[in-house]
Amino acid sequence: MSGGPFPFARPMMAIDQLLAGTPTWEGLNQAFFPSKTADNFDPGDDMKQVLFHFYNTQEGRRIIEWMADLTVRAPFPHVGNLMEGAALAAAKHEARTAVGYALLRAIAEGEQLWTQQRSQTHEASS
Repeated sequence: MSGGPFPFARPMMAIDQLLAGTPTWEGLNQAFFPSKTADNFDPGDDMKQVLFHFYNTQEGRRIIEWMADLTVRAPFPHVGNLMEGAALAAAKHEARTAVGYALLRAIAEGEQLWTQQRSQTHEASS
């Protein structure tokens, strides 16, 4: 897989690697809706932190790994020789991976928020 909004994706890339290289919310919104929309898909800082802490539990990690298998690590579907079929398959695959990347982006940003809060708390107590 190369090009597109997620050129770094590889079929069996580990979640840790995916989290380290996820795109911005702007890139994810463009993947969902190439034209301008008023909708905001950012889940908010509180949900990002919840997802980060959920990912750091044994059960949470299993669920996120499964979601990655269904989305960002899912193989590109086999298509026939028709251009229309290939275009439809590509659009479906890109939409599916965009959902996975939105989830991973939220986890990565949740970690950043948690680290910042922890750092500020540590500085305040010093």
